[in-house]
Amino acid sequence: MSTTARPYEPAGPPGPASEGAALGVASTPLAEQRARALLAWDAFRGVAAGADPDAPSRLPGWTGRAVVAHLASWPDEPLLARLLAEARGTRDPEAEPLDQDAANAALVDAHRDATAAELLAALDDGRARLAAAFDAVGREGIGLARTGSQVGPVPLLTQLGAIAYELAVHAADLAPCGAPEADPALVDAGLLALADITGALAARYGLTAESALVGPGGGWAFAADGGGWSVRAVPAGKSTGPAVRASSAALLLDASAGRRSVPPLLVKRDLRLDNVPGLLALAPLLDHVPGLPGGPALRVAAGWLGGLGRAMTRLQR
Repeated sequence: MSTTARPYEPAGPPGPASEGAALGVASTPLAEQRARALLAWDAFRGVAAGADPDAPSRLPGWTGRAVVAHLASWPDEPLLARLLAEARGTRDPEAEPLDQDAANAALVDAHRDATAAELLAALDDGRARLAAAFDAVGREGIGLARTGSQVGPVPLLTQLGAIAYELAVHAADLAPCGAPEADPALVDAGLLALADITGALAARYGLTAESALVGPGGGWAFAADGGGWSVRAVPAGKSTGPAVRASSAALLLDASAGRRSVPPLLVKRDLRLDNVPGLLALAPLLDHVPGLPGGPALRVAAGWLGGLGRAMTRLQR
């Protein structure tokens, strides 16, 4: 077993992570993380099983087959193997990140003729690999080791949990293909992943910030202090402080992923921003991480106080 894996630490000020600092969901019991991740995967498989692979998805130019294929496990898609290598110290997490768009396009093209049965089998293989990755964390103690991502180095367990966000967003992309609505557990896991990765980035760049992502049934909140971050469940009706509220948890995911335009949602009051000055503590992340999940809503908030969205002030009262 390699001993060269580097633990996670913030990349920006104020410096190295405080000894024993919380690292969000990665600091919670491993069994809970594993169960949640596999439940989310199973829920997505259930959605995919009901989708017509030849029908157009919500993503322009992508069929249901393309959506499922780029999430499944194939011999030519080494994502989890790469993450484990980085966690074990055999690959530099600061290495040039994967061009995800190019990789997705190549994967979709390579499996453009995959049958429905082959797609589901590839999803089953992906689940097995995800379970094996969690098992490796338990055996080798590499869960907090840094791994490279599109938004910079984050702990391995943060990456494994973040898979649920992509699964939840893409489950909704399959709705036009006749797929059933996603299990609420998948949406909840996706929302937790969004809160967790945003907290990780805030800590990495030395920000002191907090925010909640809340639907009618509650949601998740994070708090970062530059040395680490924590994530907590928010019961329905119990949120205080900076928050993004939506008429449904699924809508929060859609807005964060850019699937829905934020200003019309604010006009209809399907999306509300509580304590905008508090939310703006996260605005520096937009300069460092242009592709930040949740960035569309944050940009609206930044534009509001910057004079670009004065008309929206009336909508929030």
